[in-house]
Amino acid sequence: MKKTILYILLFSIAAASCGNKAENVTLRNQQDSLSWAMGMSLAQTANSDFYDFDKDIVFQAFESYLKGEKQPLSQQAYNDACAHIALLVSQKERAKAQTDIQTANKKQDELFAKLVADKPGLKKAPEGYYYEVLSEGHGPKATIGKRIRFDFKGINMVTNQVIEETYGKREPVIHNLDRPMFEGLLSGFQLMKAGSKYRFYFPHQLVTGANGIPPYTPVIYEVELHEIYND
Repeated sequence: MKKTILYILLFSIAAASCGNKAENVTLRNQQDSLSWAMGMSLAQTANSDFYDFDKDIVFQAFESYLKGEKQPLSQQAYNDACAHIALLVSQKERAKAQTDIQTANKKQDELFAKLVADKPGLKKAPEGYYYEVLSEGHGPKATIGKRIRFDFKGINMVTNQVIEETYGKREPVIHNLDRPMFEGLLSGFQLMKAGSKYRFYFPHQLVTGANGIPPYTPVIYEVELHEIYND
C-alpha cells in the first residue's frame, strides 16, 4: 500500500510535467483510451495540496526509477517516507471531512431554522426531525418488524429537487419495518397508521449522512403508508 501511494504520486506528477499537450494527443484504440484514463486517474489522485512536493525532484526520481538506477534512499528510508505520505494523506482526508461536516451542519441548521419559522405548526420528534400530517389514516399503527406497503418521494432539502420516488415510476414499496431502513424513516413510520400520509424533514444524520449525493444532505420525505401486513 505504501509503495503504491508513492508510485502513484511519482507517476502522476512526472506525467503532468511531460511536454505533449492534450490537444496534440491522438487516442487510436481502446488501449490508448484506457491508458489515458489511467493517467488522468493517477493525476487526480496526486492533485492534492496535502504536501508541497519539489516537482523537479519528483520527476528525477520517477525517471531514475524507470531506468533502474541506484536510488539515493535506502529501503528503510523509502518505507519511512511512504509511511509519512500515507499519514499526511490520512490527516488531510480527516481534516477535509471535518470541514465538510461543519459546513454542511451550518447550512442545515439555517435551513431548519427557516423551516420552523415558515411552518410554526410543525411537530418535532425526539430524534430531531420534523414532520407534518398531510392526512391521518384509520388503520393499525406501524410497528417494528411489520411488513408494510408504501409510496414515497424523497426531495433534496437544499435544492428542492426530487431525488427518487415511486409515484409514477414504479409500484409501491413492500418492506419490513426494520434496518437497513434509514434511521429517520424507521422512526417516522412508527408514528403512522395505515392510510396516513406524512411529510418528514430529516437532517442528514438520520438519512444518508456522508453517503448522500451530495454528502450530508438533509432530505424531505413524503410518505404514504398504504398497508400493514399481519404475516
